[in-house]
Amino acid sequence: LRSGSSSSSSSNRRNFISTTAAQALAVGGISSSSIVAPVSPACAAVVPAVSEQQAQAQSSQGPPMPKPGGLATQLSKKDPTVLKNKLFNMQTPSIQVYPDWMHGHWKVTSRFSGYLFPSIKIPKEKLFQDFVVPGFQKCSIAPTADVGKDRVEYEMKIGSSENGGALLGTEDRSFNLQQSINAYLGYPAVSRVLYNGKANPNRLSIDFVEYRTVNAERIELFCNARESESYSIPMNPATTNNNDNNRGTITQQQQQPIFVASEHIKQVTFGTGSTVGVPRQVGTNYGLYWTWKQQQQTPGDSTTSSMIMTGNLLVAAYLDPQDALYFQEPTDPVVVYSHQLTAQRL
Repeated sequence: LRSGSSSSSSSNRRNFISTTAAQALAVGGISSSSIVAPVSPACAAVVPAVSEQQAQAQSSQGPPMPKPGGLATQLSKKDPTVLKNKLFNMQTPSIQVYPDWMHGHWKVTSRFSGYLFPSIKIPKEKLFQDFVVPGFQKCSIAPTADVGKDRVEYEMKIGSSENGGALLGTEDRSFNLQQSINAYLGYPAVSRVLYNGKANPNRLSIDFVEYRTVNAERIELFCNARESESYSIPMNPATTNNNDNNRGTITQQQQQPIFVASEHIKQVTFGTGSTVGVPRQVGTNYGLYWTWKQQQQTPGDSTTSSMIMTGNLLVAAYLDPQDALYFQEPTDPVVVYSHQLTAQRL
């Protein structure tokens, strides 16, 4: 992967490594001015600090608030060290169920908004010598198969009862993953996605079209942990009604629903190895942290809020236990990638 390599090897390298890694190598590494802190989730600036008693009172009297110590509160800290790896979990994660306002068929636009090297134990220059870090190779993070690609559009389905035999209110993972991987790679790369959410919501297999993708013929995904939370925040401050009939009364605040979710994934990627007849197998570990919020309704338009969602996806890349650097950073992310999301209902 040095600049003195031949043109053919350079071409293979471009097919192999992700956009983010290619940009870093092109300048011999990442300068401090190039590092972009991950954009905090949409809830980060608005999640109030609440006590457990306040949360209980609010849940009985009005719209739900973020749980003290819950996922939304953790994300609001804007601290990458709270994005801990969950490689082992005593409880089997249950299938993810989405709120009603997210159900439907959506066109998603993903914009890459930055990356951060949060580790103080491993210099980023040393990390770039380790191409097993999730996100440095194409397909090493399946949902964002080419990390760093600026604008990607794909479709997403949520809410059907036919999602791999899963329950109503779940996502169509087979459809969604095939859509996102093909969109990020820029060609029809996936031949099929095998998933049965009712039998096992925590395992999924992706088969690639033969000889199309350099470093992936098949991917196995295992979910080690899953968490989610729904709550609401005020859209606008309460206002005083000064018309003749209701002078002095306080109008009720409109609430904006927000959904946050996380999944911790163990990914095993199978591809063609450098030795003839010996398959290549690479393990990566990463956490996916989504924030979705219903877009604020336009005055006079009752359909706006149900037509658009905005959100954020943080991807926390962890070192695999087989990595030589693992014991220097066993639980905290070594890289965090951020994506801004917009979803338009189809």
